[in-house]
Amino acid sequence: MQPPPFPPHPGSLQSQPVPLPFSPPPPGTAPASAAAAAAGAGPRFPRVRGSHFVYALPPGWSVGEEGAFALVLRSQDLMAGIVVIGQSGLMQGMSPEQFAYYEMNTVMRLAPDVRLSGGRPIPPMPGYTQAAVFEVTYTLATPMGMVPLRGMVVSNVAVGYAQCNGTITLAAAEVRQWPSYADWLPGVALAAQNVGADAFGSQTMAGVISGIAQQDHAANRAYQEWSQNTWQQVTHERNASVDRQQGAMGPMLTGQEWISEGFGGQDIRRSTTPACIWRSRDGREISSPDPSFDPRTASDVDWVRVR
Repeated sequence: MQPPPFPPHPGSLQSQPVPLPFSPPPPGTAPASAAAAAAGAGPRFPRVRGSHFVYALPPGWSVGEEGAFALVLRSQDLMAGIVVIGQSGLMQGMSPEQFAYYEMNTVMRLAPDVRLSGGRPIPPMPGYTQAAVFEVTYTLATPMGMVPLRGMVVSNVAVGYAQCNGTITLAAAEVRQWPSYADWLPGVALAAQNVGADAFGSQTMAGVISGIAQQDHAANRAYQEWSQNTWQQVTHERNASVDRQQGAMGPMLTGQEWISEGFGGQDIRRSTTPACIWRSRDGREISSPDPSFDPRTASDVDWVRVR
């Protein structure tokens, strides 16, 4: 998929990674300790292992979606939520900010007014090369009407050979309720881990890339064989042309040429002047400027025209 151009956002990233304003799980920690680290001094929630994700679920919250590419958790009043979503194999390299905007605006289609601000680089999670955290605002259409939301999104990207992989973790709530969530909800969101066999389609994309590499190798080998065979043919034709040219030069320079002996013997060298040459089996030879000349008679037929 080729992402569209991205509009600029205010608040460019700082040059150096800075600590998060909350406590994410340390890289490589086990799920239980990650949940504790995410909760910090705040509330601790039960740890759930789903079909693809391991995550902490606050009381009263429910799972809106869980699959290889995304996890959605939502509060009972639908005024707060957590979204973890990722993709593998995008054909356009993106910065953390561009990927976050692309996922929220184009893939998730949360709202047409997604706005990222206050971007700060952070250490990327294992397997990614860049990461940043942003404040985010947008307006969500709900059964109760348009609801303005505010939150925080963490974006990780890995830009490699002709592809880009990325994931975002979004924690958001209705604008007036956000202050009561801001201290702990982002940490709980970051505790969610995609532990599926094909997390964010990474294994599928790896298989596709491997298949492309094999096809490229086969195509390259076929091209090399074609190139080698073509060059051999060109060389052979060039050498044959040189031989023909040299063969034509001899008679031009000497006035003589090699012709068949006529009776299976070795070739003989004769003048190029006569229009025809006849030879008999007993060694007699007659030449004539008349191309229609024929020495054969009823009593003497053992002649062969050698030119």
